[in-house]
Amino acid sequence: MTPYRRQLLATYLRMHLLGAGAGIRLAELLVADPWTDHTLDNMPHDLADEVDFTRTWASSVSGVRELWVTPAFAVTAAARTLAAPLRPTRGRFRRVLALEAMRSLVLAKKAMWEFGLALGDDVVDPPTVERLRQLNDRAERQVSTLQELHQRASAEAFT
Repeated sequence: MTPYRRQLLATYLRMHLLGAGAGIRLAELLVADPWTDHTLDNMPHDLADEVDFTRTWASSVSGVRELWVTPAFAVTAAARTLAAPLRPTRGRFRRVLALEAMRSLVLAKKAMWEFGLALGDDVVDPPTVERLRQLNDRAERQVSTLQELHQRASAEAFT
């Protein structure tokens, strides 16, 4: 892979980190909602683990430090602090929207894992490929859980 292509890949991975910051904050809010009945309790930790993996992967690909990702995480943390009094995951309609947003973020993350797998062993080292498979499987389970919760929340909100 040419240095230019490596930088493109690293930029692509780092752009996903922006969504991950919002995803962690939203997952924390969903976990705090008793309605989810502990079905999402591992999600914030899982997402943080995936952020660490993605940062490491991006750094190994580019060799250029990421100076903007930490401030971007701070912005999403500030947004969470501002939104918390509004209780964005409480209430039937808001819960439906929060679950839709979380599912969309997980699907975007899943697409990133699939992209990494599609690059193949000639671009991605075998241990990273194995980790991508594990993360893709985890994302599949998360999507399924979020879909089930969304269907239940939608039924409660609109019937």
